[in-house]
Order: sequence, then C-alpha cells, then structure tokens
Amino acid sequence: MTVQELYQHFIEDVMDGEKVLEATMVIISGYMLWGTTTFSIDSAAQFPRLAASVVFTGSILLLVRNYLPASIRRMLVSDGGTFEASEELTEQQESTEQDLAMTEEGVSSVNRPLHDSVFTALSIVGYALLGYAIGLLWASPWFVIVYARWYRIDLLRTAILTVVAFAIAYSFMVVLNVSMATGAILTLGGASWLV
Repeated sequence: MTVQELYQHFIEDVMDGEKVLEATMVIISGYMLWGTTTFSIDSAAQFPRLAASVVFTGSILLLVRNYLPASIRRMLVSDGGTFEASEELTEQQESTEQDLAMTEEGVSSVNRPLHDSVFTALSIVGYALLGYAIGLLWASPWFVIVYARWYRIDLLRTAILTVVAFAIAYSFMVVLNVSMATGAILTLGGASWLV
C-alpha cells in the first residue's frame, strides 16, 4: 500500500473531517472562554465571553449529536424542510452533491495533496496560531490569501477578499477598541498609529 493510498484510506475510512473540525472549534472556543476570565475589566469580557460560549456550546452539541435524544437532534440538524426550496436551490444542491461525489473519488476538489476538510481544519488552526503570534489584524489577510490560493481563486478576487478581510479586522479593532494589531511575537508599540 502506497503512502497516497494509506492517506486516502485514513481520510475516508478512519477520520471524520467534520468531527475534527467540531473538536477543533470546541478546543479553540474553550481556550478563548477561559481567556476571558483573565480580563481586568468585566465589561470588556462580555462580548468575547458571549461569542465563545455560543461557539463552545454549539460545537459540543454538534459533536455529541448522535448521542442526544431524537427530538433534540432534529432541532440541531435540520433537513431543511421548513421552507420550500426553489428550483434554483435544488439545482445548486444537486450540483454540490455531484461535486462531493467527484471529490470523494479523489483526495481534493482542486487536485491538492490534502483532503479539503483536513486543509480547512489545519488552516483554521494555523490562523489562530498566526493571529496569536502576530495579531489578528495581520493574520486575517494572510489566511485569506492562503485559503484563496489553495482553492485556485483568481488573483483579482483574492486581492479583493484580502482587502475586505483586513477592513473587517480593522473595523473590529476600532469598534471594540481592542488591539488586534499586536501578538505574542509582533509588537508594534501598541500599534497606536493604526487607530
């Protein structure tokens, strides 16, 4: 058995990419929730605590959904039968299912060496680590660039998405009055020149 076949067997039969992503979200949101206990100002901890609590609770519920009673499971994982689907949406779902069937035949939908779900989980972990090291303001554009290039998005769209990611991170920094431009490694004197 070659390394490629062994890897494909591991991705398809042993590891569930969705469970790995859910577990990653539980770990990251749990760490962020614990981090809000060290805030010196209680009012500054309210929004991060609320956001981390929602992600933490939702991720745990999704992670253990198979062990929950059927009534709770139906509320968590809906079949989408609440609203009538239009023909366009139905066609999109059918094409998505065909794309997924084609993806399962190969390792990646864009002919990369990693499965798409593995890359997504790794890129989220990388984004969190890079954000911790250099600050989320600077990590956000890099995350978008790497993610867009992985999925072979053209350069113009990648550039536009990168600018949008920086603008969103910058607006969060300004609105929440939190220094997102510094990290554990990169410190720019508080980066007061940005605000």
